[in-house]
Amino acid sequence: EGSLWQALSHHAGADPRFRRTHDYLAQLLGEVDFLRPYELFAQLLNRGGRAAILARLGPDAADPLDEFLSLALTYERTNTPSLQGFLHWMETGRAEVKRDLQQAGDAVRVMTVHGAKGLQAPIVILPDTMQISSRAPHLLWPEDGNVMLWSPRAEDRDDTATGAHTHARELRAEEYRRLLYVAMTRARDRLYICGWETSKSAPEDCWYNLARDALEGIARSVESPFLAGDFETIDATVLRLESEQQDTPDAGAAPEPHIDAPPLPAWAIEPALAEPTPSRPLAPSRAEQDPPVRSPVDAEDDLNRFKRGTIIHYLMQWLPSLPSEHRDAAARNYLARSALELPDEVQAGLAAEALAVLEDETFAELFSPASLAEVPISGVVADGDGQERVVSGQIDRLLIADGTVTVVDYKTNRPPPQTPAEVQPVYLRQMAAYRALLSDAYPGFSVICCLLWTDEPRLMALPDALLDMHSSIAPTTV
Repeated sequence: EGSLWQALSHHAGADPRFRRTHDYLAQLLGEVDFLRPYELFAQLLNRGGRAAILARLGPDAADPLDEFLSLALTYERTNTPSLQGFLHWMETGRAEVKRDLQQAGDAVRVMTVHGAKGLQAPIVILPDTMQISSRAPHLLWPEDGNVMLWSPRAEDRDDTATGAHTHARELRAEEYRRLLYVAMTRARDRLYICGWETSKSAPEDCWYNLARDALEGIARSVESPFLAGDFETIDATVLRLESEQQDTPDAGAAPEPHIDAPPLPAWAIEPALAEPTPSRPLAPSRAEQDPPVRSPVDAEDDLNRFKRGTIIHYLMQWLPSLPSEHRDAAARNYLARSALELPDEVQAGLAAEALAVLEDETFAELFSPASLAEVPISGVVADGDGQERVVSGQIDRLLIADGTVTVVDYKTNRPPPQTPAEVQPVYLRQMAAYRALLSDAYPGFSVICCLLWTDEPRLMALPDALLDMHSSIAPTTV
């Protein structure tokens, strides 16, 4: 009496088996209102549920379990994640898990005829061939009509509806026979056609009768060893149609074909040549150690210094292409993006730092339309030991005019050095590598290397003698 849960609760106090089941389900009921469907079922499977299902149903049950969890995630992405809603969504859906059944292995495959399309097996058994659906469709479409008819009762049909009903039954019978053809042609060596009777007589056009009528007269009537003696009430006589084996059985695997291949060339068996050093290009603009910055207690330097340098470089790259009256608004719009997560005072400071450089008449020629921004450069240079080095980098600003190549690299260090001698060696090695590449690319041109310190702002030209001291030191960061 009552519900199953009420009965279980009633017996839980007297029988420990019912108590364990009651406590287990009670814990799940307590989690339903607090866990999403995916979390609930994932925990259920991880706490021994998956192992129990696989032990009961075998490893093939793993695919439906994984698909079930995937559907739970799909439901949560577009719906309120409630268990009741998820179960209703599952019941009204038509999810199918398809598996490649071409290789069945050492197992019996049980499937519908539709599911067996395209497959083949040495032995095929059709166990249920005496049933046929007699249900006719109520929605009818006449052959020469433009409107669908509704006719659930035979006595209500006129000539048009009767003709449409007959045509629908003929189409269904044709499809039924086509499925029989598909089922019979799945067998490679043996086909067993079986049937089981009910209190009703089997329809005349069922698969069993169609196959029996076709075999009578050409098949032999023999006693089945599977039925004789085991079932006294069953006639053990069956119809058997067989053919003699026409091909000789394979004696074994075919021998490997012999191919007369030409001898390998000499380079195929020689040791590989040593790879260039380094195997990847050196990027001189990536410093192996950042120079010191201002005190970390300075509020203006709370921003990560790498992030700050990237933002300044981005502004210096794109703002020069805009009219001067639009640069301030463009800079503030970019810095105000939520993705950057910059406080208002930091936004104002970065915009002021970039605009101070661009509005300084001293640097007008560097940011003129004749200059180039973010110029990629790569090549091979020789170090002091005569070894060739592959160098790849990106020049912040490049100006080529009047026989002179001016290389400018932005530096956001705070505070900046006051003299070239105080510049970090890593920066000097970087600019020396750029000078070596550009000297080869533009023979006859003089190459001037400069560092633009954005904090002041100030342009610092690096003397050739100072760069010569670092030109023999290969960049160390890749």
